[in-house]
Amino acid sequence: MKIQESDGSIVDIFAIYWFDDETYFYGMPINYGGLQTYKADEVKIIDNQLDFKTVFFSNDDAKSVHHWALIEESLLDDLLELDETAYKRFLEILKSEGQLDDNFY
Repeated sequence: MKIQESDGSIVDIFAIYWFDDETYFYGMPINYGGLQTYKADEVKIIDNQLDFKTVFFSNDDAKSVHHWALIEESLLDDLLELDETAYKRFLEILKSEGQLDDNFY
């Protein structure tokens, strides 16, 4: 899945959240070093396909769909905190799956 920010930047999305009747995306912009949150009504969806294994999560507050590695390898929190080790591991997984170009940092 890909979105376009208001400045024209294209971002790959690896998780979708539904919280308080709002939709949010977690994406990985180039050179950011982790996952960034995007409010769905503030971006344009330019590719609506999720082409990776997903994991669904639900609790009292939210429902979400994640790239499998965010949950199964416990990378989500670390990527939100811009942890370099988690970032390198997630990039390695995404590139091996063909989700990102090899030149993505």
